[in-house]
Amino acid sequence: MAIRFVFPVCTLPRGRSHPLCALAQALVLGASGIVPHDALAKAPPLATTVFDTEASAAPGYDAAQVALIPQGTEVELTGEAAPGFLGVYYDGQTVWVPAQYVSLGVRPGIETGVTVADTPLLDAPMPDASALEIILEGQAVILTGASVDGYDAAAHDGTGGWINKRDLSR
Repeated sequence: MAIRFVFPVCTLPRGRSHPLCALAQALVLGASGIVPHDALAKAPPLATTVFDTEASAAPGYDAAQVALIPQGTEVELTGEAAPGFLGVYYDGQTVWVPAQYVSLGVRPGIETGVTVADTPLLDAPMPDASALEIILEGQAVILTGASVDGYDAAAHDGTGGWINKRDLSR
C-alpha cells in the first residue's frame, strides 16, 4: 500500500516542486513514523572499507589472512555474520572482515548482534507478525540500523526481517 501526501503550497508553475518543499515533506514523513518496514529490514548489499582491511578465511582475529582490501573499496556483503565480523565477496572469493572496518555511509562500522535465545525473524516489527525463520540462540545477525517499537531491523543468512530487541545482545 503506497501512501501519497500532497502539499499544494509546494507546487511551482508547470507542476514542478519547490526544492525546500521536498525537504519539508521528508521531515514530515520522517517525524510521522511512517516507514516502509520491508525496505528497512533488508540486508544492505554493498559496503565500503574505511581502512586498509585484512580479510580472513574465517571470522576471528586469529584466522588466516587471505587478502588485504584497500581503504575505499566497495565490497558486496554475503549476508553472513559472526560476532564482530561480516562475510563479504572480494576478488572472486568469500572472505571475512571486522565489521568496524566497513561502512554503509559516513559512519564507520556495521553493527552485529547475537541472539540470546531462539528467536523469530519477523516480517514486520510487531508481535503478531509472521516468522520468516527461527534464528537459534547464539547466532550472529547484521543490524541494519532501523528500529521500530522495540524491534531492530536485522538480516540473517541474507534474509531481512525484524527481531525483538530483548532477544539480542550487542
